[in-house]
Amino acid sequence: MGVNPVALYSAVYKDVSKLLLGNENFSHSEQAWCAPRQFSASYLLSSVIRKWIPRDSREADRVAYDAFTSANNSCKEWNFSPKWEVDLLVLGEIRRILDDFFHPGGEPLIGSYFDLLRSGRPGPGVNVGSIGTSYYTKYLASPLSTTSLYLYEEYRRYSSWIPFLSEAECLRYDKYGSPAIVSGSRFSFVPKTSKTSRLICIEPSLNMYYQLGLGAFMTERLRIYFNVDLATQPKVNSRLARQGSIDNSYATIDLSSASDSISIRLCEMLLPRWLFELLLQLRSRTATIGSETVPLFMISTMGNGFTFPLQTIIFSSILSAVSSIFSQREEHKTWSCFGDDLICHRFLYDRVKYYLNLFGFRVNVEKTFFEGPFRESCGTDWFSGQPVRPVFVRKLDTVQDVFVAINSLNDWSSYTGISLRNAISFLLSLIRPKDLTFVPFDSAMDEGVRVPLSVWRPKVDRNLSFVFKTWYREPSIIRILDAGVRYPGKLKGLEFYNPPGLYCSFLFGELGSAGIMVRHNRKIFRRKLRCSPYWDYIPVGSCTNGVQLSWQQWETAVAINLAKS
Repeated sequence: MGVNPVALYSAVYKDVSKLLLGNENFSHSEQAWCAPRQFSASYLLSSVIRKWIPRDSREADRVAYDAFTSANNSCKEWNFSPKWEVDLLVLGEIRRILDDFFHPGGEPLIGSYFDLLRSGRPGPGVNVGSIGTSYYTKYLASPLSTTSLYLYEEYRRYSSWIPFLSEAECLRYDKYGSPAIVSGSRFSFVPKTSKTSRLICIEPSLNMYYQLGLGAFMTERLRIYFNVDLATQPKVNSRLARQGSIDNSYATIDLSSASDSISIRLCEMLLPRWLFELLLQLRSRTATIGSETVPLFMISTMGNGFTFPLQTIIFSSILSAVSSIFSQREEHKTWSCFGDDLICHRFLYDRVKYYLNLFGFRVNVEKTFFEGPFRESCGTDWFSGQPVRPVFVRKLDTVQDVFVAINSLNDWSSYTGISLRNAISFLLSLIRPKDLTFVPFDSAMDEGVRVPLSVWRPKVDRNLSFVFKTWYREPSIIRILDAGVRYPGKLKGLEFYNPPGLYCSFLFGELGSAGIMVRHNRKIFRRKLRCSPYWDYIPVGSCTNGVQLSWQQWETAVAINLAKS
């Protein structure tokens, strides 16, 4: 479509201009004296195109690479430099917590590499040297890659205990031979904001399998030891952030380049020796971008399979140690952690910030809040207990992008009470009449414009179900045929056929009746008819910015936004 983001910004400005805080420049420092509606309007205007994906990402990639290099150098230079005697007490408490964490019942959490392989799984993306993104293509019909031949030898010994996996690996080995021994990972950039990209590292395939196996053990131990369940912890963070915005009781803390700031020296100092040596065996020692290879002084990068649970463990141990040493009152000991989204009692904020800095982490002051009525955590934003999360429109290249923008802005209007008629009208003007579809609330955001029956009434079939047209994403599928395997798109030409590997894929849970779904960057949409027995209904548990919308809120907001002037 080639839409200029300034046009969207101007349309939003027309809608919210009367509510702005005196000017177009939004700053959280101005939040203390304004009303939630004013804050929401200013916040939306400042954010709506902040994450717009630029056509030319070279400058954004450079900014991300510079930030990574800075974090890597900081890891290289970091040393533990205590200023006070109590710092040694905190260090001892953290080490005690981590020792208990990784030794349930007095025994090491991991007994052997076989434990990691039993819990291992493929990552969702590509790996170094692999073909495709599924378990079958990456591990059973593709060359393998690893940083250590020992990891492959353990993998092969493990496979020998499972008949179908052993046969599949023998066939794969006959075709591709021994795995490629590489020094580490490969850099890749993905969009983040208009100013900077997000840098992730593509790991060797066998390393990733082991890393995710270790990550699974860490995740389960987090739930048992710290009561931090990574599946539900964002809801806990959201609840505490909302409470902090009401009574100023909690501070929400965000860290800059947190996953890239866990230095090797820090891990060596804090973690049990056996675990530290295991991490060294599973990590990538270098990362490559183009012709440049960078030695890594951080223990792992974004993209490594154990990075997220490991950073959650380290930050949880810091929060737990600080709260137990410096808190006398029980209510001050409440904390929460999900990755680098940290929450602690406001009473402890200065202490937590100090020790995070002491251990080599940098608090992102622009996204950290410990006073005033605003808090944010895990994708939810609160102002005096009211949801104020803005909408980030990243692109408007396809009609599906426009559907997502319209539905997101309508949802925003429903929980803020601010109409966006000009913005919605502008976005609707980008859709050709033949491409416009109206769908019920429970449809995916990119299937059409979600509307109530008061705005548009679909046809009804003889079973009194609503019939409507929708856009659906056509998946890419590896087809399993009698004579072999047919690969889609870029995988065409990959003729290798591994029958026992397909059986392993079935047991793994990815092979269905249609074949193996393939993760593709390219999204292909088709039109089709759908029917639904209900329409005006919001499913229970369907949350927007951490709150359950009422039907009246949403219906009113959509009706006003779509009303013709």
